[in-house]
Amino acid sequence: MDLGLRLAELCSPPLLIELVGDLGGGKTALVKAIAKGLGITQTVTSPSYNIHRSYSSPDGTKLEHFDLYRLNDDEIVFSELADALADEKAIVCVEWAQNFTGHSSDSRLTIECHYDAPDIRRYELSATGKAAQTIISELKR
Repeated sequence: MDLGLRLAELCSPPLLIELVGDLGGGKTALVKAIAKGLGITQTVTSPSYNIHRSYSSPDGTKLEHFDLYRLNDDEIVFSELADALADEKAIVCVEWAQNFTGHSSDSRLTIECHYDAPDIRRYELSATGKAAQTIISELKR
C-alpha cells in the first residue's frame, strides 16, 4: 500500500505503468493504492472481465486500468490502449503487460509483482525513459 501511495505522489501524466508477475502478486492492490493516492474515491476493482476501467481524480488526472490476463491478441483492446496512452492527462496501469509488448510505450515504469507468502508481496521496479527513471530515483530517497 505504501508503494502505491508514494507512486501517486511522484507520478504525473502521461505515464505508463506496466504490472507483471505472479498471480496474486498484488497488481490490483497496487493500482487501488495509486488510485487512493490520486484522490480517486470510486471503488477500484480488477478489470479482469471488463478488460478496462477508467477513473478520474479531483484534479482531472485519469487513471486508465487495463487487465490483459485473458488476452493474447485483440486489436480492438490494443487500439483502446493506444488511445489511453496518447491521452496527456492519463496514468495508464496495465496488469499482465507482457501480453502487449509490441504495443507498449518507449517510456514506462515496469513493476514486477511477486507473491512470496500469503501476506508478503515483493516489488521490483525498472524504468525506460526519463520520467519513469526519475520516479525510481525519488523512491530511493
